[in-house]
Amino acid sequence: MPFFVGNRDACRLAGRTVALVAGACAAFAVPACAELWPLFAYLAIAAFLAAWGWGARGLRVPALIVLGMILAFRADNERARILAANARLGGERPILELEVESDAREWARKRDGAALVSFESHVGPLPLSVVMPRPTGGLPRIGEKWRCAGWISRTAPHGNRFARRTLWVSGGGADSPGPSAARIAPAKPWSPTVVYAACSKELARRAAAGLDWCAELAGFNQAILLGSRGGLTQERRTMFAAAGTIHVFAISGLHVMVVAGLITCLLKRFDVPLSARGLVAVPLVVAYTLLTGARPSAVRAATMVSLWYLAPVFGRRPDPLAAWSVTAFAVYAISPERLFDVGCTLSFAVMFGIVLWIDGTRYLVSPIPGTAVQRWRQYGWRDWLRRKISAFAQAMGVSLAAWVASVPVTACVFGRFTAGGLVANVVLILCAKWMVTAGVAGLASSFICLPLGALCNNAAAALTGVMVMASERVASWPWASIEVKPWSAWLCLAWYTVWGVLFAVLCRFWPRRVPFPRIWWSVK
Repeated sequence: MPFFVGNRDACRLAGRTVALVAGACAAFAVPACAELWPLFAYLAIAAFLAAWGWGARGLRVPALIVLGMILAFRADNERARILAANARLGGERPILELEVESDAREWARKRDGAALVSFESHVGPLPLSVVMPRPTGGLPRIGEKWRCAGWISRTAPHGNRFARRTLWVSGGGADSPGPSAARIAPAKPWSPTVVYAACSKELARRAAAGLDWCAELAGFNQAILLGSRGGLTQERRTMFAAAGTIHVFAISGLHVMVVAGLITCLLKRFDVPLSARGLVAVPLVVAYTLLTGARPSAVRAATMVSLWYLAPVFGRRPDPLAAWSVTAFAVYAISPERLFDVGCTLSFAVMFGIVLWIDGTRYLVSPIPGTAVQRWRQYGWRDWLRRKISAFAQAMGVSLAAWVASVPVTACVFGRFTAGGLVANVVLILCAKWMVTAGVAGLASSFICLPLGALCNNAAAALTGVMVMASERVASWPWASIEVKPWSAWLCLAWYTVWGVLFAVLCRFWPRRVPFPRIWWSVK
């Protein structure tokens, strides 16, 4: 097949990534063995050294499976150790040192009206929501370190053992003297957490400039451009989830890819050679990722884009499948507990489907040579119509690929079959490019001329309104989101197998019009 022949090395990388993930999944399925992970690591190293000494071949895939198992056992053992310290209720309160990772929120307990404060943090691989009595010395601020004494709740939603849990900070008393929470280190002014928070707040303010006439659209702009979902109500989130378009409000591959595309267009205008574009584009993509808060989904997308841009710098052909494979391998090797993160899994699944579709269908497109002026003189309006139909067909294909990749995840975790996403995402893909373009232009121009930034923000809000209307219309359809029994692993595998076979048949029998570019570095 042309696709697998032209992407042999990338397919091998993807296969090794799948081997690592399969090993981690197998280990998480038997948590009783997690405590023995050092013994497994010793036996694995000894076995593979012996096999290598005997000249055995074909050890890469088994080695990666075993590596995934060891990493997963280690993460699961760390989780069990943390929770074991909180299993002896009535004894001495466990004490944890935590860093404040979000703004503190004040609220009152309904039972007795006590003033409470909550913020988000992490302890090992476990994300925590910390709830404490309101401290007298001021609210916790992002970047500060607190020593908290309390108990971690053992309830995890959806059976996710690595889901966010709540640390209930208990007050001191006769049986457990001492303060329940104390500030042990102030926030460092130039720490990454503090800088991210300050930049996010300033950019959110600029993204809403000129939108005082509609607070909801201002919140949508902030959510789409910066991932700040504070302006989204629960009803709106439910509506977007039913339409299958909730992913647009997470800074991920969609946003980073659009920004990378804008950078590429600018570099082409200035005739920057392909071998040097990565040196200019990568710092700009990294800067956008940092300014939007360096969220995990954005970091994954930025890593893929950086690998794509840096390939020509080192004399290699850019390959999106290889970039996806290296990024996924690094993420799940460093943090195997991310397998329980639905957002992470959905992000990688959708990106994998889009990469396969774009990379596989490049053989099926036959571009007309010549400049835009030459094509217009020769073909007139037919060339314009052909390019518009081609763009719409590509949007349909990308939407189909993203939908096919995401359906098993949503059906397995949430028990919903979001058929409406296949339609809504077409409008989203067509509008999101120009919306993000106008929004980024508004953010950039607001530092120079605030009225110009407000004008761009209003243009972005108009496109946001179109996406919201399309999501509302699709969500109102009775078949847009259907409740189903959560899919099993075998049903998910069957779904991907059927669509994989259809994709392979399309690549095999569809007329191949564009040959594989051998002299790729000469393409501007």
